[in-house]
Amino acid sequence: MSIHPTAVIEAGAELGTAVEIGPYTVVEANVRLGDQCVVGPHVHLSGHTTIGAGTRIHAGAVIGDRPQDLHYAGAVTYTDIGKGCVIREYVTVHRGTVEGSRTVVGDQVMLMAFAHLGHNCHIGDHVVIANGTLLAGHVEVGPRAFISGGVMIHQFVRVGRVAMIGGGNGIGQDIPPFCMLQWEQIQGPNAVGLRRSGLDEKARSAVRNAIKIYFFTGLNRVNAIEEIRRSTTPCPEVDEFIAFVETTKRGISPGHMTKPRKADE
Repeated sequence: MSIHPTAVIEAGAELGTAVEIGPYTVVEANVRLGDQCVVGPHVHLSGHTTIGAGTRIHAGAVIGDRPQDLHYAGAVTYTDIGKGCVIREYVTVHRGTVEGSRTVVGDQVMLMAFAHLGHNCHIGDHVVIANGTLLAGHVEVGPRAFISGGVMIHQFVRVGRVAMIGGGNGIGQDIPPFCMLQWEQIQGPNAVGLRRSGLDEKARSAVRNAIKIYFFTGLNRVNAIEEIRRSTTPCPEVDEFIAFVETTKRGISPGHMTKPRKADE
């Protein structure tokens, strides 16, 4: 274990084996650091926060602080960071708001510099969130999604598994699994993500067909889902896509046919 003499480790904090803590970092009383975590300088770990083994936190990050929510009244809430994560410079992750609730980051997640996760966000395993991206409260991101830099996501939005969001977008509605979004519109499937996810060609073809029918045939939601079920080879991934669409509360982001780009963009 290596703890810099200027670091402040409050009584009650739990540190695993082979933990490294850099200068001027503060670890508050209810924080638990797993084995082999590396915490850089000027980091602040607060609240009831658990950091999984092997996670690396870079300079200036703030994890587990009070939520930016006017309704928060000091309730005991939690922040859970998974194993093997990389949290880069000046990332902020805030704990839950309602008594007993939690903000959750899965395993092997990368949060790049200046990213922000609001209270009660739930981030799946192997997600990448790039520099300067801001997630409001209660956002859900499925496993292996990729969110590029400078993206702003409205509270309660869901981003499906293996979805990809291009840089600089403002997101106000759900993005289904396996889709790629740019210019605030679904452009089609995340073809690279589908290949990397390990799906066989039959499943990838079925997913591509489902996305094409839903977004680019001009059918309304009910008729599009009926057509997907009628004409697409059944597989768990298509079922996942349909279930996501059918359970949306904020609506589904539009396809580019329904929201064409301006000529000067």
